[in-house]
Amino acid sequence: MSGLGLRAFAAAVGGRLVDPHGADAPFVPSTDSRTIAAGETFVCLRGPTFDGHDHIEQALARGAAGVIIDRIEMLPSSCGVPVVLTRDAKEAYLLGAAEARRRSRAVVVGVTGSTGKTTTKEFARQIIARRRRVLASPQNENNELGVAHLCYRLSADVDVAIVEMGARHPGEIGQLVDIARPDVGILTNVGEAHLEFFRDQEELARTKFALFQRGARAVCSAADAWSRSLAAEAGIERAATWVRLCGDPPASGLMLEAGAASGGRVPLTLGASHAFAAWHLVGDQHLRDALLAAAAAVHCGLSFEEATAGFGDLQLPAGRFEVHALTGGAIVVYDAYNASPASVVHALHAFGEIPAKRRIAVLGTMAELGRDAAARHEATGAAAASALLDKLYCGGEFGSALATGALRAGMRPDAVATYETNEDVTRQLRRDLRDGDAVLLKGSRVQKMEQILAALLANASSKDAMAS
Repeated sequence: MSGLGLRAFAAAVGGRLVDPHGADAPFVPSTDSRTIAAGETFVCLRGPTFDGHDHIEQALARGAAGVIIDRIEMLPSSCGVPVVLTRDAKEAYLLGAAEARRRSRAVVVGVTGSTGKTTTKEFARQIIARRRRVLASPQNENNELGVAHLCYRLSADVDVAIVEMGARHPGEIGQLVDIARPDVGILTNVGEAHLEFFRDQEELARTKFALFQRGARAVCSAADAWSRSLAAEAGIERAATWVRLCGDPPASGLMLEAGAASGGRVPLTLGASHAFAAWHLVGDQHLRDALLAAAAAVHCGLSFEEATAGFGDLQLPAGRFEVHALTGGAIVVYDAYNASPASVVHALHAFGEIPAKRRIAVLGTMAELGRDAAARHEATGAAAASALLDKLYCGGEFGSALATGALRAGMRPDAVATYETNEDVTRQLRRDLRDGDAVLLKGSRVQKMEQILAALLANASSKDAMAS
């Protein structure tokens, strides 16, 4: 762990040791009394519907070695472990994480963006771990508590830490940067995700671009107009590393470029260096994310050849473009970990590259798009009309807007349908799917499109059982 002791934690956060006995023990924080392990220190966080102070005795019963509080009246009379009284326990937890980061010698890579940040983080972990000892944010722990949690896990055994950073409100990336202080920053793009919480896309873009406010070496996509504009405004355009696919606009600074993939290989160029890398994933967005990860790996000390040697082994995170085979010869592509207009368009383009007799897309409503949600769904439906689809099913709150956009863009009326529930569209798919068909499932988490996948797979399993 970080090597931060409880006494040092108290000094760093301006807290007061109520009972200093044993306070020189290592500070290993836990914010959940249900899962705290013996030897960890319980941090009493508070929220709208909970107060950690109510669970101090439960944490002690599980072997908590210390307690961080901001309400001394809630402390049990016979605590028996070191206690640090703070002005605000959450604020102290975040300040302590910043101190743990300051003491670490690891290179920290921060990853943010509207789409692709988890995939890019995972690609970076896989690439860098071939040559360095890596710690990465688990799953999607990308808010302030998740970033702090990772910082507390920094130790002498970590060479590179990869921190995913998400933002649902203005200014949040800057706050995360103040905690993690990344040496390298990857900005995947600025899209429409979480626009419900921002005044406009510029406010969202500036929030994301705060990734570089403490001088992190910038890795950006040349395809993203906001990245190019804000880099020029900040005077870091020439100092940044830009990744570029065929057709992307050029950018000043060092460029890591990919040519057209063919025959399981892709040509790559970084300055005067050239290489051919193995490549098996479908979709330009995945290649762009791999380039972003490789560029960050170079900044972490890997050579260009080392950073690209593992391209052929890259694996997508769960819920991203998973391909599942069904009985009868059809396949389902599940890409519904989450969705935004940009990610839906990317998924449709990649889906069009999959060989199939018929392509069927099931698109669910996209969440948190703000006051222009209906118009953004119509535009996404129009994009679906230009994809290589034989049938389009649209569901959720804005399912009709998706369908309207597709019809207005020229998709045949008999090829577009709306559905009310996941059960409805599942029944329709079960009736219609044939050998050689491919189905894309794409929508926000609130649509629970994994239910459709599970039902189709269960149906396939039951048929297999009957056949045997």
